Amino acid sequence: MHTLNALALVTTLALAGIATARAATQTSQFQVRIVITESCDIQAVAASDLDFGTLARATGAPADTQGSLEVTCSSGTPYTIGMNPGANATSTTAAADNRRMSDGNNNFIAYGLYRDAGRQDFWGEVVGTDTLAGTGTASAQSIPVYGRVPSTDAPAGSYSDTVVATITY
Repeated sequence: MHTLNALALVTTLALAGIATARAATQTSQFQVRIVITESCDIQAVAASDLDFGTLARATGAPADTQGSLEVTCSSGTPYTIGMNPGANATSTTAAADNRRMSDGNNNFIAYGLYRDAGRQDFWGEVVGTDTLAGTGTASAQSIPVYGRVPSTDAPAGSYSDTVVATITY
């Protein structure tokens, strides 16, 4: 009997050795990557569109209002915001005196958009000249837009214009 047990043990060990001999390993390397880009989003806050309201026709004092843009840029991302002259401007250059609202009947009323509450620094599109520079915080930032109609001496009607704000980052 001992011979049979010994033979079984030898056979088992031999088969285990064959199984072990056949097992092999091989390794391979691979890279894990990510590309992070800076990002910005700009939008007019709907409740803050520049609305001068309803005013009587007059030649006197200017009418002022304020709106805002909401800008969200990744933390540390430098940006500049500019605004085009609008759809009814007297030239293709954004300047303090060439923006106009239209009533759709060839009547216009001049207005200006400014970066400061004193309405001295107008919004334009030339980076470093008439744009606003900032740095992203990864949170929404409210950017004020100040408007002024120098005179409401225009035919009665409903006037509007469309301005495009652009963020460059």
